[in-house]
Amino acid sequence: MNSSQEIKNLAYLRLSEAEILCDAGKYDGAFYLAGYSVELMLKAKICQHWDIDGLFSKDFMLDDISKAIIGEVKTSIQTHDLKILFIYSGLVKKFQLAKDNNAKLMKTYGYLMSISTNNNNQRIQWSEQARYLPIGSQKAAEVKAFIQLLNDENGLLKWIENN
Repeated sequence: MNSSQEIKNLAYLRLSEAEILCDAGKYDGAFYLAGYSVELMLKAKICQHWDIDGLFSKDFMLDDISKAIIGEVKTSIQTHDLKILFIYSGLVKKFQLAKDNNAKLMKTYGYLMSISTNNNNQRIQWSEQARYLPIGSQKAAEVKAFIQLLNDENGLLKWIENN
């Protein structure tokens, strides 16, 4: 991936794939891909915020001085932890304020950070570990609502993109 726009496009593609899985009744995979679309959008924002294209590319070239500095940062942002990615994107304070005044952002935040429940009513937050949860961990109605929130023009993906 060479540009923040390419990463944004990939984020929207992953959300589209999540919809396809959801429509096919594959809610666990749909939940994972929907959350992954947020991770990708945050990574696109990081590239844009720092004005560094290709930051996530394996072929990213650095001069000798930048290798040590950006190389360390590059390693630390190759995480799946959305909280860390919000910090690196420069959006954490802005998002805290926005979600308090936007019910859609607040609800989406809940799906990402703690609201989704499995069949045993245990709280599950989105993470890369969601791909390893037992089959049937996600409820159809919640995954559909999560995807709908992410697709909304006032939803989290558009908010990240526009801020």
